[in-house]
Amino acid sequence: MSNDYNFDDVIPVEINTEQPQLCQILYDDEYKTTMGILLALLKNEEYSERALYITQKGIELLASHYTIWIYRYDILTKLNKDLFEELDWCEQVALENEKNYQIWNYRQLIIDRILKTSGDEKEGSTKRKYEPHREFPILEAMLDSDPKNHHVWSYRKWLVEKFDLFNDPKELEFVDKCILADLRNNSAWNHRYFLKFAKVDLITEESVKNELQYVESLIEQLPQNPSSWNYLIGIYQKQGLKLSGLEDFCLKFINLKELELNDNSFKAVKSLYALEMLAKIFLERKDYKDSIKVYDLLGTQYDTIRSNYWKYEKSKVETIVGGTTH
Repeated sequence: MSNDYNFDDVIPVEINTEQPQLCQILYDDEYKTTMGILLALLKNEEYSERALYITQKGIELLASHYTIWIYRYDILTKLNKDLFEELDWCEQVALENEKNYQIWNYRQLIIDRILKTSGDEKEGSTKRKYEPHREFPILEAMLDSDPKNHHVWSYRKWLVEKFDLFNDPKELEFVDKCILADLRNNSAWNHRYFLKFAKVDLITEESVKNELQYVESLIEQLPQNPSSWNYLIGIYQKQGLKLSGLEDFCLKFINLKELELNDNSFKAVKSLYALEMLAKIFLERKDYKDSIKVYDLLGTQYDTIRSNYWKYEKSKVETIVGGTTH
C-alpha cells in the first residue's frame, strides 16, 4: 500500500473469504489489505493520522461501509480536526457516490458537531460559525444529476428543520425551480408541501390562497399530472376544506355535455384526476347516483386498466346507499 504512513506493526484482520458462504464475494488484494488494516486499527481503538488516512482509503473502496464512517468520525473528534475541511472532502465523496445514504448521515453528524463546539466558544471567539446555505451548491449539484434522489431530498428536509429554513427565500426559489423543470417531480412537490405546511404558524389564509393558485396554474399546464393533483388534494385535506370548492376547477377539464355512459369519445375528459375528484365531490354532497355514474365511467371507458379499483370505489358508495335505505 503506497502512502506516507507505515503499517508494518499492524496485524491485519483476515477478511472472511474461506468459509462457505451463500454468496461468495471475490475481494481483490487491495480491498483485503486495506480493510484488514482498518479493522485491526478499529479493534485496537487507534485514533491517529494514519487511522484517518486508512478510513479514507476504505471509503474510496466501499463508501457504503457504515462502520468506517463512524470510525472516521470518532477519529476526527479525538484529533480535533477541522470539520469544515471534512465537509469539503465529504462533498467530493458524495459526487462520486450518488446513491449512498451513509454520506448524508455522516454529514449530519459533522454539522451537529460543529454546532456543538461553536456553541461552547466564549463570546468574541473567532471560531468559524456554520452557515447552512453552504450546503446549497452540493445539494443542487446532486439533484441536477438525479432530481429524485431520495437520500438528498431527505437530507434537505433535515437541513430545513435543523436551521428553520421553511420560509427561506433561497430554499423556496430552489424547490420552485425543481418543480418548473419537471412538473412530475413528486419529490420536489413533497418538499414544497413540507416547506409550506409543516409549520402551523406559517400557514395563513393568504398563504393557502397563494398555494392553491400556484398548483392550479400548473395543473392547467399538465392536467394529467398526479403529483400536482396530490398536492392540491393535500392542501384541502390539511386545511379541512370541502372538496366541493374544487368543482368549478375540475369542470375546466371535463365536458359534462359529452360525458355520457355510452359515449366512447375521450374528448370529454382532459384529466382522469379531475374526473375522480368529481366523483368524490358528488359523494361529499350525497349525490350518490352521480358519484356511482362517474366511477362507472372511469372503470368502463376512461381508465379501464384500473377497472377493479374503480369497481371497489363504486361499491363503497353503493354500500352507503344501501345503508341509507334501511
